[in-house]
Amino acid sequence: MENYKDIQSIADQLDALKKNIDKSKEHLSALEMLMVDNNNGRLKSEGLGDELQELNNSIDSLTRNVQALERKLNH
Repeated sequence: MENYKDIQSIADQLDALKKNIDKSKEHLSALEMLMVDNNNGRLKSEGLGDELQELNNSIDSLTRNVQALERKLNH
């Protein structure tokens, strides 16, 4: 991409996306803490735990995709 203004706009949007991803990770961590039984350290619901793990995996994948876009943008 040649146009610096476009590159900067894309970089700004990627930064905003990364901030939202970080916020989503914070929310998922809070959910995970709520899902753990304080008495015995087990998940309160295995099914919900599986769904939370799937969400974590999706966010990790999104993070990798954003990083790949950033690398391509900077080359």
